[in-house]
Amino acid sequence: MESAKGPIRADHLNRYARLLVELGAGLRPGQQLFVGGGVIHRDLASRVTDAARDLGADRVHLDLVDPLQEAQLIAGGDPRLIAWYHQRNRRWLDEVVASGGAVISLAGVEFPDFVRELAAAHPKSYALHRSGKLGLFAAFQELVVQKRRCPWVAAPGFSPVWARQVFPDTDPIDAIAHLAEIVLHCAFADREDGLAAAMEHDRRLRVRQDALDALEIAELHVTGGGNDLRVALSPRARWLGSALETVSGQRFHANVPSEESYTTPDARHTRGRLAASRPFRPGGGELVRDLVLELRDGRVVELDASQGRDAFAEWLAVDEGARRLGEIALVGEDSPLARTGLFFDLPLLDENAACHAALGDAYRAALAGGLDMDRGELDEIGCNRSAVHSDLVFGSPQVSVVATESREGEVVLIADGHWTGRFAIVR
Repeated sequence: MESAKGPIRADHLNRYARLLVELGAGLRPGQQLFVGGGVIHRDLASRVTDAARDLGADRVHLDLVDPLQEAQLIAGGDPRLIAWYHQRNRRWLDEVVASGGAVISLAGVEFPDFVRELAAAHPKSYALHRSGKLGLFAAFQELVVQKRRCPWVAAPGFSPVWARQVFPDTDPIDAIAHLAEIVLHCAFADREDGLAAAMEHDRRLRVRQDALDALEIAELHVTGGGNDLRVALSPRARWLGSALETVSGQRFHANVPSEESYTTPDARHTRGRLAASRPFRPGGGELVRDLVLELRDGRVVELDASQGRDAFAEWLAVDEGARRLGEIALVGEDSPLARTGLFFDLPLLDENAACHAALGDAYRAALAGGLDMDRGELDEIGCNRSAVHSDLVFGSPQVSVVATESREGEVVLIADGHWTGRFAIVR
């Protein structure tokens, strides 16, 4: 794809907004919509608001955070104000759930070094702030992601700083236009038939996940690119990747764009070596490069990195579950995001560009009957729990993934980065 010149196309942005509301959040007439993001996303949030009203939304609530205001809060160091800030955010979440509303979260980096600089300058107040954020994340995971009380979608917004980070040698206006062009293309928003195309892509992802389910995979073996990892799957493991449903039956798409097929491993039995193929920021913090993990009996026992090792070690110390696998996701090199060859520095995009694994909280929905199981039952089948969820991309053109134990014996799923045979999707 050639680089765009000039500003982002308004018609593509409008289609994107409509896709987020109609396909992503699955908004119903009369339902309330809650839109979160940064103040830098106000233009896209405004277009989302217009699209939601066109589709009959009862009310649209915007909660756009100013990172400079957060910086002042942390620098001020008043524990009461920090606590109040997070109590306010929790009330916002409670209102979402109580109203049966839908959620759109706009993601994107505005100040890449913001968190690292604050942590260094104000360690105590930053620790309080991070604790509050982890608490809110845990509440969102439990009420929205795990119990599916309401539909939600996370999707990229756009900012000049983020665009310059991805394209450092490009004119600022052209950089943001090019970044937006890539995202909007991958989300089908650059097509007049974008909604139909996105729904067809969803259908193909469902065909793939049905084929994976039919294999009844008991173990995956990841090799190449420095990896030699064996991931055990529970007999209850089910593959996801296409549209999801709330407990009330409302369909939604949690990520836009989405290319992954993922499931929940048995956190007790993963073993071997996992080598990250892309940098990442655990919790949006310090950049970690060239991470290599050694796992034994499901637990990280050794780690190394060329940058950010200590920060990641601290992240793993949040709780015991942070050291165990909560997700394994497969993505082929044929993904439009993979074909760009870019490091986006945004988990939502990087994890849909290549295979990844997540340490931390597991998805109960990727276990047959998982939504109806209590905590004791989930523990018995190795469903991990944690206050964090850290996606580590390991996929590359050198990586292969084999189902070593399945209903059909040994089956190659991904060879040299590409899906094989019946699992491939032509886009």
